[in-house]
Amino acid sequence: MSKDRILIIKDGLSQSSVIGNIFANSKDKYITSILNEIQKTAGDQKKDLSQCTVNSIVSSIKQAHDLGLEVDARQHCHLVRYFNKDKQQLEANLQVGYRGFIYAIKRAYPDANIDCRLVYEGDKFTLKKEGDITTYSLDVENPFAKRDKIIGGFCYISYSLGEKKLSFCEVMNIDEINKIKDCAKQAFIWNAWFEEKAKVALIRRACKIHFSSIQQLSNLEQHDNKDFELKDVSKTANIPDDLEFEGGDE
Repeated sequence: MSKDRILIIKDGLSQSSVIGNIFANSKDKYITSILNEIQKTAGDQKKDLSQCTVNSIVSSIKQAHDLGLEVDARQHCHLVRYFNKDKQQLEANLQVGYRGFIYAIKRAYPDANIDCRLVYEGDKFTLKKEGDITTYSLDVENPFAKRDKIIGGFCYISYSLGEKKLSFCEVMNIDEINKIKDCAKQAFIWNAWFEEKAKVALIRRACKIHFSSIQQLSNLEQHDNKDFELKDVSKTANIPDDLEFEGGDE
């Protein structure tokens, strides 16, 4: 990452009327935040964002703003570098992270408790449902062991709807997660950020089933669908009231 490229991007963002209109008095602070995110990719030949065009970075920032998100250290969304074959240049692409979906849920339901995690070989995950209340447990036998074989994942959400307490848990096994990965147009993003994208798939399923009326979540899902050849990859499976799966030797 060259200092010259950083200066070019900084000047381009500073002179952009789009950035000025969006952030007005906070423009300088936001540009500093963007440059910090770009500098985090320094030295990575596949992720270095400083080589992307200024226009693509501005476009990604505008997309994030339209979705009610910002590209910053909260990691609600990310800039990802890709090669535009039509234009023969490196460009930035906006990717919504699973934290962006969590942020949108909490805007609608401030008391929501959300736990979105992957389950690895050797872990024991149990799930029980009674009426509108779902409970789960995740036992990690050795948290210090190397955890590199994912066997599935879950997204647990509890929240209040008026006086009523509700909770649910959506799950996917690794085959379901890989099926979604196989539908992605940009496989390199999944290969580079598999755990992040797997969590997005999990929370998307939860939102599609339980929070389809929240406009911001619908907008985030629509944006995320741009990376897929199929738009129905997050359809729910039939989940039993009592579920248990445990990682072990195949």
